Amino acid sequence: MLTVLVANGSAYLSSSRETPQYSANATMLVNPGRGTSMNEYTALQASRSLADTYRVLVETGPVLDRVVDELNLEFDADELDRRVSTSVVGDTQLVKVTVQDTDPERAANIANTVVTEFSAYIDEQAGARVDKTRSELDAQISVLEERLVGVETSISELDVPDNEDNPDIQQQISNLIQERVSINQRLSDLNTTSITFNIENQAASAQVEMADPARVPTAPFSPQVMRSALLGAFVGLLIGAGVVALLEYLDNTVKLESNIPALTRAPALASVALIPRLRPGGSQVYTMNEPQSAAAEAIRLLRTNLDFAAATEPIKALTVTSAGAGEGKSTVAANLAVVMAQAGMSTVLIDADLRRPTQHKIFGVSNEKGLTTLLAGAGIPWEEVAIKVALPGLRLLPSGPIPPNPSDLLASRRFGALLGRLRQEVDLIIVDTSPVLAVSDPLAVAPQTDGIVMVTASHQTRVDALRHAAHSVHQGDIRLIGVVLNRSRRQNGATYYYGEYYRNE
Repeated sequence: MLTVLVANGSAYLSSSRETPQYSANATMLVNPGRGTSMNEYTALQASRSLADTYRVLVETGPVLDRVVDELNLEFDADELDRRVSTSVVGDTQLVKVTVQDTDPERAANIANTVVTEFSAYIDEQAGARVDKTRSELDAQISVLEERLVGVETSISELDVPDNEDNPDIQQQISNLIQERVSINQRLSDLNTTSITFNIENQAASAQVEMADPARVPTAPFSPQVMRSALLGAFVGLLIGAGVVALLEYLDNTVKLESNIPALTRAPALASVALIPRLRPGGSQVYTMNEPQSAAAEAIRLLRTNLDFAAATEPIKALTVTSAGAGEGKSTVAANLAVVMAQAGMSTVLIDADLRRPTQHKIFGVSNEKGLTTLLAGAGIPWEEVAIKVALPGLRLLPSGPIPPNPSDLLASRRFGALLGRLRQEVDLIIVDTSPVLAVSDPLAVAPQTDGIVMVTASHQTRVDALRHAAHSVHQGDIRLIGVVLNRSRRQNGATYYYGEYYRNE
């Protein structure tokens, strides 16, 4: 959507700021004439070929220079050439001249002037060729006429009575008479050629005339703001779709469709739906604030699956961790503790994340005393430190003051002894620990519990990170009970929204 909006807005602004362009069209008819030896088909083919030739000739320098001079344009022929285009109309003798300009009247004037000046140019070129040929014929006729006069004069001078008996003179006269006949024949042929040339030239000379003059356009053809905006939106949509497809292709994060059992060698226990705008603090306990939400129902499903897992091996103490930070393990642990208490189990939630404790913030209690208080001092009953929260069956043991040696405290015999006492006095212990890939604390805590539940964030936790975290757990010979996919997104109906079920009841 962002790329669509950006591309659409950019195209709209760019188009709206362009100078309006107007287009005017003038159509000229090319009539090549018809020679005496041409039939209709030959004349038609000649006219089409000539129209295509004239289409190119219109845009040449001599024609455009005449137009620039005629209209006294402020730009030269090169610029005019960029504004003028020509095309043959279908399979006809019509050539359309199109002119684009910022001034509609000037566009129409240029189009009409191009046709008229081109017509004049063609007439001048044809006239020049005719004049040259006629001049050559006239020169030949003039030379023969002069020679004829000379022959006539010579015959008159020789044809006298005194020369009648002179055979040589008589032979000369005979030759001159034959030459006179030849000259007269050639003069007759040239005169006939001249007459025929004039007739055929008039019949066969090409003519260009205005078929449809250009009219002043009333609206610009460019810019087409709405068309550009829609095209920009379409291009933005393609770019956005391409970016999304590329990101999805390069996305190496855990998602709802990921094969979690293959990655972790443990089952997927639940998929907790993403809760938009989840604020830190009490709102994180959505199993109490929104008990009919999809996320709350997923936590109850997690409780049921843990009951199934406990059927083969009892679960009295449970470690909750994640591969990395910010995946929602503390929120899942808090809500799991709530639903366990709601099911009638006496539950103790221990915040064993001694580096970045969170549970006291979620339940809004003090962190002055807690787990570190019990581990640092001997003989303090855990009941004096634990705080009743949310509902009667749930007690929270905050982390207490952050110590300099968290791993040593969690691996100590005092922590094991504390878990031993709690196993005897409560139904379930949930231990919220640090991320596996961040520190070694979870691997120190987990062997003292009955197993680990690993929380992973949809579209956040990388596949290799989850695989590495699960491998670390398995290397420690720790039971990985299962994986909870947190903040999962509904895709193609893959996630079942329990809230919709309740609303449809």
